[in-house]
Amino acid sequence: MSTVHDQAISERLRGIVASVLEIDEDAVPPAALFYEDLAADSLEKVEIAARVERAFGVRLSAGDAVQLRSVNDAVALLRRKGVATGPAEGGR
Repeated sequence: MSTVHDQAISERLRGIVASVLEIDEDAVPPAALFYEDLAADSLEKVEIAARVERAFGVRLSAGDAVQLRSVNDAVALLRRKGVATGPAEGGR
């Protein structure tokens, strides 16, 4: 696992989450749980999943979306799906 790539993915994901939740990116630590720590609701989580799909060019099943509990979880999921480089620009 490449730490540089994971860090790039994590930073992009933090930006997506911050944008959806309308909070500062600094308020989204990678281990923060979307529901418990960031007070996201189910519709916001669906929006996060949709933006992740667009930003990284992957398809997420309903089961995949359930696994998105934090930025760290999303990084791990994207790695399993073969995202090996930093994400493309756009997708927010």
